[in-house]
Amino acid sequence: MRLSRYLLLSLIVISAYRACGQDVDFHLNGTFLSGKNILKVKRDFKDPYLWVLAQNHAVYRINSITKIIDDYSGFFSAYHNLQFVDIAGADANTVFVATNSNNILALKNGTIKVIGAAKGIPGTVQSIGLDYTGSYFSDNTNGLGGHPLAEHILLIGTDNGRCNYDYEQEIMKPNPSHVPSQIFDATYRSELFSNLEFGSYPDVVKQYAVVELTKLTIWGGFLWYGNNSMYGEKINTAYTTFGNVIDAMDYGSLSGSLMNQFWGTEKGLFQNFRGYSYYSDNEHHAYLPGINVNKIASIYGLRYFGTSQNKGLIKENLLVGTDQGFYYSNSGYFSFSLFNYSLFHYDALGNTKVNDICVNATSYSSPVCEDGVWVAAATGLYLLKPDYGPYVNPTQQLSSIQFEGQAFNVTQLEICANTTVDAIVQNSAYSGNAIQWYKDGQEIPNESNSKLTIKNSGDYYVVLYDPCSPLHLESNHLKVTQIAAPVFAFDYPDQLNYCEGSVANLKTDNKAGYNYRWYKDGVLNGNTTASLDISENGKYKVEVSACAGNWVSSKEVEVKFIPVPKPVLKQDKAAYCDGEQATISSQVPIDGSQIINWSPYQYRWYRDGVLNGATTPNLQVTQAGKYKVEVRGCSNSWVASDELTIDFINLAKPIIAADKPGYCTDNIASLTTNFTNDGTYTLNWFRDGNLLAAELNKTNITASQPGKYSLSVSSNITACSALSDPYTLNFDAVPDISIQQIVNTNLCDGETVILKASYSNGTVKWQTGEATDQISVNHSGTYTATVSTPGGCIASQSMPVSFLPKPILSVPDASLCQYSNETITLTAPPGFVTYEWNGQPGGPDFNTGSLGTVSLRVTDHNGCSATQTINITSHCDDIHIPNTFTPNGDGANDSWVITGLTKSDKVNVYNRNGTMVFQSQGYAVPWNGAYKGKALPIGVYYYVINTPASKQVHSGAVTIIY
Repeated sequence: MRLSRYLLLSLIVISAYRACGQDVDFHLNGTFLSGKNILKVKRDFKDPYLWVLAQNHAVYRINSITKIIDDYSGFFSAYHNLQFVDIAGADANTVFVATNSNNILALKNGTIKVIGAAKGIPGTVQSIGLDYTGSYFSDNTNGLGGHPLAEHILLIGTDNGRCNYDYEQEIMKPNPSHVPSQIFDATYRSELFSNLEFGSYPDVVKQYAVVELTKLTIWGGFLWYGNNSMYGEKINTAYTTFGNVIDAMDYGSLSGSLMNQFWGTEKGLFQNFRGYSYYSDNEHHAYLPGINVNKIASIYGLRYFGTSQNKGLIKENLLVGTDQGFYYSNSGYFSFSLFNYSLFHYDALGNTKVNDICVNATSYSSPVCEDGVWVAAATGLYLLKPDYGPYVNPTQQLSSIQFEGQAFNVTQLEICANTTVDAIVQNSAYSGNAIQWYKDGQEIPNESNSKLTIKNSGDYYVVLYDPCSPLHLESNHLKVTQIAAPVFAFDYPDQLNYCEGSVANLKTDNKAGYNYRWYKDGVLNGNTTASLDISENGKYKVEVSACAGNWVSSKEVEVKFIPVPKPVLKQDKAAYCDGEQATISSQVPIDGSQIINWSPYQYRWYRDGVLNGATTPNLQVTQAGKYKVEVRGCSNSWVASDELTIDFINLAKPIIAADKPGYCTDNIASLTTNFTNDGTYTLNWFRDGNLLAAELNKTNITASQPGKYSLSVSSNITACSALSDPYTLNFDAVPDISIQQIVNTNLCDGETVILKASYSNGTVKWQTGEATDQISVNHSGTYTATVSTPGGCIASQSMPVSFLPKPILSVPDASLCQYSNETITLTAPPGFVTYEWNGQPGGPDFNTGSLGTVSLRVTDHNGCSATQTINITSHCDDIHIPNTFTPNGDGANDSWVITGLTKSDKVNVYNRNGTMVFQSQGYAVPWNGAYKGKALPIGVYYYVINTPASKQVHSGAVTIIY
């Protein structure tokens, strides 16, 4: 992808602007570091500090507000062997100095670090700058440059490439360029640096590719130089303008192809179109011929009297530093062609060489005010202040306000009384926030917003103040005339109640020239007369107009059509007995005196859902059933009450129940009736016909005396009563119980004994859960038997049972070597009455030389015995060695077979002369009686067998027989 990525290839018509006159003055506001040759000056754009590089390695920090100068030269005294060529400050305590080597000196919080080749600087540093776009531009070879987001980037241009250093993380970003690079400009608005890796187009001059980088996007273009052309041989500085405001606060919408590019060489100042810079024959301008140009910048003025879409009064003036002094231009703002500038020499500095220029600002958040120019000259540092006042007509009204919702050319309006109209400041004419509204030439207190709500006649305008200077301008005027509001009566209470089925009427004064419109529940209903008939519930109001577009509203009146409410039935008594008469009365819960058109009620009665012919408000009945009444009033709709159930009581006989089937003599019985008393009955208890006065109205009583108990129930509101059947209450005597142990000798663990319970009456139950007279037990403990009678009498008896412990035997198992005729002694614990070893009486000790098991039985003084089996094992090898064999080939006993040997055992056989005739490791193949392949003669031979595992040596004689 070639330059088409950055250049607009379509043809457009470019019209030239003629040069215009001066539109700004500059005044010398301050002189600093007088007599010093100031090489570079940079604002860090994040705080009020200015960093200054002077000749002889001098570094200064200046507070642009207080003008206090701090000398930082001492921090760099160790590096005077290097040439300081550029400076860039990140904040009040961080500054970078380029040294015309592959080193950059970084001073941060009083500590210097060297950023060099080890950090990725590819060559000799020529220029540096701080990024404010929040991104950086990567290698652009073949038009493939990236634009990744990043913060805290130091732009570094060297004779061997451009790189991007993250000074917070102290790392170099990837993809640097690899051709000579120059950082021409890096401010809060944009950045401009060389882009030589992109290449160039064929031309009669050399093309110098540059990139303009903003927060919005990337543009690329070409500057021209070399080949002994009019443009000079060395580009000292470069700059670009966008035709409209494009900075941290306002990017505008102008195409990058219309950007003007400027560059300065030893032969002057030059200008071309970015979009048409690919060929030097395209339109361009030249200024200051033969004058060496060192720095180009621009300054915005009257920034808030216009926008990127409307020129207004906004100024953008070029600032040019040369070997022959400081120059500035007329404004080229809102110029979308190759603008032809006029340049003016600033005579107050004479022809002093200007090395660098930096625009000052009081703020870099809205409102942004570029209020000064720092000029780095050979004789010191100068602060120039712009002045636009002499070129602005203070009597000219600025077309900047209009009626909201109206065309801009509408400057007079009539409004009705009680209505308002809004006047607004056009953002395209003024985007600042310093506003004051006036009416009839008088200031309106507390009205300083961009919108004014007008409700009175008058002549209105605003005074608009420049946030960045004392300049202020008066706007165009708007005139408002007011018409009187309509007068009408609508005197109704907030709520009107009508009988359901009737028609309500609301009305107001019917006057000629008035217009009417009615609302129901906030919605127009289409009625446009002075009165309204109503038959539906709702909230109603009328609006009256005396002039077009102005409606005055009445109060809102709620109209309700009241239906007959549900009747409520009541009975004259809470309950009725059989044979009584009940009276049911109906009530309609509403006061009809407050309801318009209310009428008397009509009634009709129902029993069990069937009309019974009654039409009076009250009804007398003697039959049980479900009764209801229906009532109607204004409308023909009947409204039914809830049903009322009328019962005639037939009182049931109460029943007495006890809390358990029987009682013991010392128990308290609880007697309860099934009758539920709702408070309308009297309850009387009797024992053997005698009234128990203390138990009045109780449904549960306690009793400790036997007898016949009865209960009488009587209604307090009727003559209803009932008497229970008598309940006979008895109390049982407490039974006797004893326990006998059948065997009374000593009991040992593991034995069983029988316990027997004897009792006079009732049933028995042991704590073991058994319900028999006797039980068998085999564990020590206290055993309890409980006898219960049907009346609830309980008696218990307990007996302790003890089982003596058996003796404890723990004679350990033992081992012996039977091969060596070893014997061992087993020892039992002392103190027992008898000992039996293998069934034979004995004492605590027992000797044995045999393998196998030994049984032991002991008996203690309580007669309790215990047994144990002791295992006797071998602790030596079980090797069987024959003392003869017959190697005669008859298939029987032909070899010397030894059992019990392992792979680690060694067998040696010798003759009577001591000569070894056989040797084997492990004895996998038994000896066949041969020596060196020949059978040995009949005779006695001697063997030695070593068994390392058991650490034993077996020796003896073996005889060969044929």
